[in-house]
Amino acid sequence: MATVLVTGVGSTGGTGTIGALQDHSDHEVVGVDMDPTATGFHLVDRGRVVPPASDDSWPVEMAAVVDEFDADAVVPLVDEELARLSELDERLPDEVGLVAPRQSVVDDTLDKYRMARRLADAGLSVPTTRLASEVVEGGSEDFDSDDLAPDDFPVVVKPRRGRGSRGVAKLDSLAALEAHLAETDRVAEDLVVQEYVSGTEYTTSVVATRDDRLLSIVPKEAIAKEGCTVRGATRLEPSVIASCKRIFSALSPGGPINVQQLRDDETGEVYTIEINPRFSSTACLTVEAGVNELDLLVRDALGERVEAPEGFEADLHLVRYTDELYASESELRTPAPKQPNNPDWA
Repeated sequence: MATVLVTGVGSTGGTGTIGALQDHSDHEVVGVDMDPTATGFHLVDRGRVVPPASDDSWPVEMAAVVDEFDADAVVPLVDEELARLSELDERLPDEVGLVAPRQSVVDDTLDKYRMARRLADAGLSVPTTRLASEVVEGGSEDFDSDDLAPDDFPVVVKPRRGRGSRGVAKLDSLAALEAHLAETDRVAEDLVVQEYVSGTEYTTSVVATRDDRLLSIVPKEAIAKEGCTVRGATRLEPSVIASCKRIFSALSPGGPINVQQLRDDETGEVYTIEINPRFSSTACLTVEAGVNELDLLVRDALGERVEAPEGFEADLHLVRYTDELYASESELRTPAPKQPNNPDWA
């Protein structure tokens, strides 16, 4: 049994990860979050409040929590933390496993423009992706019509670095794009303008070890989304699996990645729209379907030789729903221990 520290336990992905680890492994689960009222604090065995990853003290505080709870492995789930994992890794003992891709892959995939360029250079299908600064010459009203024409619409505009569909807009005309760029607080260099692709959306677990052995690929259809997938189903989709194998070969991630794609229902072409360099919020569905990517890659990070599972259960559905937690004000503001009078909470 290992002690696994999970970050972002107030998120949907965090609570799903906690449940999957507790139901399908014998690991002790420690949780951290910046919000003292995070739901996950009432699910884990022990926990601490930590500063946001934007705080200068985040790597030091995280390393202190690892030391305090004698954590064996860290599973980061918050995008803002991923860019600082190398700083955290420098402060961790060598024997502590960090369950994440190598930093160069993290940096490339968190930047949607760099990711699209890297995949396109490798011959993989991606929607045409430009920086907003490439389609404006002097300001939001000065478009380069040679680079973006009326026939190119609709387009999707999204932050160059962002998550959870925040700040994403589908725009149907040059005028709409011009208005959007005029209204946003972001500079054009920090926005991407991406070709709109219509089709079935997939969010796929690519389960890769530190030494780049591909253990499994589990495509999941994103049937309904509200920031994250609220209804999904595992699918045995050969075109998605083949595309993700090529992505694995192109990136050599050395850790878990979540590939978000659209399969054009008319042509069958699979386009990669984003890659998350971490476990996804649907990792719990991957685990339930028979590929325990969480346990496999925790044990891999701790130096254990792990083997590829035989396969996964196709057409298994995940349906998320609202549940309730009842707590006094003092319990909500100070994470409640799982066992009464647990001294390990703060």
